[in-house]
Amino acid sequence: MLEGINDSNEDAERLIKLVKGIPCKINLISFNPHNGSFFRPTKDERMIEFRNTLAAAGVVVFLRLSRGDDQMAACGQLGKPGTIQAPLLRVPEQFQIAVGSSA
Repeated sequence: MLEGINDSNEDAERLIKLVKGIPCKINLISFNPHNGSFFRPTKDERMIEFRNTLAAAGVVVFLRLSRGDDQMAACGQLGKPGTIQAPLLRVPEQFQIAVGSSA
């Protein structure tokens, strides 16, 4: 989950509507920040609120622990620490308003 990108109450409601009638399980995983990224992970408290909103609507949802960040292999990362600078991620134009950026 990305702070300010896909973690709002409105995002939770959209997800509930999207999966209505579809037998599925939703895994919520926090983004692992790295050099060059403009994105930030959603705070734990917000992730819990998001999960609770989904669960209250009957969605099967799990909070997943992040693993692999020590090896640059976690959610949002891919690489080997210290060898290659992670690419600079740009906020997609349609999300710039949501994150208050013009990058």
